[in-house]
Amino acid sequence: CAVAMKQFSATRAKQNFGELLGAAGQGAVAIERHGKVQAIIAAPQFFNQAPVPDALAPRQIARLRQSVIEKDRLIRHQRIALALVTASRRKRAQMLAAAQAVVRRWRTDGLCSADYIDRWSAILALPATEMALQMTGEGNNDWGPALRQNSPWVGLQV
Repeated sequence: CAVAMKQFSATRAKQNFGELLGAAGQGAVAIERHGKVQAIIAAPQFFNQAPVPDALAPRQIARLRQSVIEKDRLIRHQRIALALVTASRRKRAQMLAAAQAVVRRWRTDGLCSADYIDRWSAILALPATEMALQMTGEGNNDWGPALRQNSPWVGLQV
């Protein structure tokens, strides 16, 4: 279970500082700039709590790190989805061909479980708009984060 954290863009944080302070009073808030988490803020009471047992602190830190990593993956896939939906037919076909080649290589070389291969094959066969929703949503019976972790869009620059 990942740590749920509110998120503000740097611009929104600056323009709505009171809202940011209110959110920080409820828990940690991530501030993003250019799609990357730049800072995490929280109210002082969260730092003045009783010390966390040593066995839990590393787990909580690991969950927080994983949450940030998943957020970055989601943002990357949102950018890819936007590129797919707005690209020319030719560019979209090139992007899809590259992703499909990765999935074929997974299958041929046994690089990935059949679950990922089958799910990505099905997603890549969808129309661009539906594909974008599947890549960026929590559809696929909660497979969204796992699919973004094991993505055929490796190396695609968007």
